[in-house]
Amino acid sequence: MKKRSEDRYSPNQVLLSAALTVVAASILAGQSLWIPASRIPNLHVRAIALAVTDAVASFASETGLDGFMPDARKSFLSWSGLSELPEWDTRYFNRRNAVSRVETAKDSPAAALPENPAESPAEVPVPTAEPDSGGIPSQPVPVPVPDPGSSSPPAIYSSVNPLRLYFFGDSQVFSLANGLSRLLGPSSPVTVDFLAVHSSGFIRGDYFNWPAKLSDTLAANRYDAVVIMLGMNDYQNFWDNQGRIMKKHTPEWEAAYGEKCSELIDLALLSVPRVYWVGMPRVKDPAYEESLRYIDSVQDRIAARFGPGIVVRCPISGALGEAAGETVGGFVSHLTLEKGSAVQVMSSDGNHFTVEGGQYAMQGLLHRLSEDWLFSEIPVAHLPE
Repeated sequence: MKKRSEDRYSPNQVLLSAALTVVAASILAGQSLWIPASRIPNLHVRAIALAVTDAVASFASETGLDGFMPDARKSFLSWSGLSELPEWDTRYFNRRNAVSRVETAKDSPAAALPENPAESPAEVPVPTAEPDSGGIPSQPVPVPVPDPGSSSPPAIYSSVNPLRLYFFGDSQVFSLANGLSRLLGPSSPVTVDFLAVHSSGFIRGDYFNWPAKLSDTLAANRYDAVVIMLGMNDYQNFWDNQGRIMKKHTPEWEAAYGEKCSELIDLALLSVPRVYWVGMPRVKDPAYEESLRYIDSVQDRIAARFGPGIVVRCPISGALGEAAGETVGGFVSHLTLEKGSAVQVMSSDGNHFTVEGGQYAMQGLLHRLSEDWLFSEIPVAHLPE
């Protein structure tokens, strides 16, 4: 039986329908349309896409059509219970105009400083880079120091009064923080709270606003020290605050990157006396490995500008190699235990530790904690058996 011509659609009709659908969806998406545009790798193409999305968002805002999809999303998240999960929390995720440290401290009640000047931490200015410093500030950064007139004895930590750590960073933190907790074992004089945000870093504050999250977390909870692991997603060009493109392996990139790192560290030092900064691991892919070695070297130079013992660098690039008995630490995926069984220490992607691998990688941090703090019972390392 022959189909009637009116049941068919011409290619032009199909293209027109598709175009109208895209336009309608874009207008309804409103301001949130910038999110997929911001994930375009090429900076120049991304700039064009963001300009187009700004125009569409402006029209949607003026006509009042941009509220439908956000309201529907909010209702769905509330109904499903997903709004309680940090991955769906829009207070920190996908914020194009991420607040700075200064704005957070000035505008957020949670970040207000003590009224008593004697109890206020010292101001931490953002340092400037000298021409011959490779983009890294050449002077140590002033940090909060204890009141010399205080007669309070140092705390002695135990399983009853544990040292409280806040461990945050990218997806690698999930394995490292869990590995540290397992390394410490039950009834440890150290406790670990952590937050791992996939694909986050020092650079893309529009994706996840770590300064705002850290400020809010440290204002709401008491911690004795902070552990940072960020940088595995930072090997990329980015725009600085003046809209200039910062290109990798240039002094300008390193200076701008140093400011971003220092902002987060300065925020932590407003609440805790010491920050532990975990370095980059060894990975399987040679190109990625080379990128991480560059990030590691830049972070080493940034950390060295803080006061000794204030920002403690914790390298982990050779941890698995040392555990395997290698003199030069390289990429290691499995370790052989004393009883002859093998344990997988890196996941199949060649980039992330397993929890067992996290145990080995965190031995250096545990050793440093034992040196830096007073314990009535020295933390004991529990490795895979």
